[in-house]
Amino acid sequence: MDYLSFSKKEWEVLVCFWAVDEPLCCTEFSERFNLNRNTSLSVIRKLVNQGALEIASIKMSGSVLARRFQPAVSELEILQTGLTDDQIFELVKIAIKKIEDPEQLTQLLNVIGELKTKAS
Repeated sequence: MDYLSFSKKEWEVLVCFWAVDEPLCCTEFSERFNLNRNTSLSVIRKLVNQGALEIASIKMSGSVLARRFQPAVSELEILQTGLTDDQIFELVKIAIKKIEDPEQLTQLLNVIGELKTKAS
């Protein structure tokens, strides 16, 4: 999936979904972010078809059933798709140097050890 080819409006909607910590139906989304309901519905439908959003649940909204949507991918997953392996390696090195918590460093070492074992 080429997430970097999203339109400006698709990015806007996706960023809004990342900003909330709960699934939203189209009406809730439109009201919360003050966007046109028809535009929101159209963009949400495109993002679902592209795999960036998913249906989290279905609930009653007034007298009708409404689908509630949530992100299917994280910001980091999308960022990663735009980077080369060398860029990811450099980014990880920079991030590791900023970690000061010994417990977090131990957890990273455990993950690296597990991956080394799998690769052997």
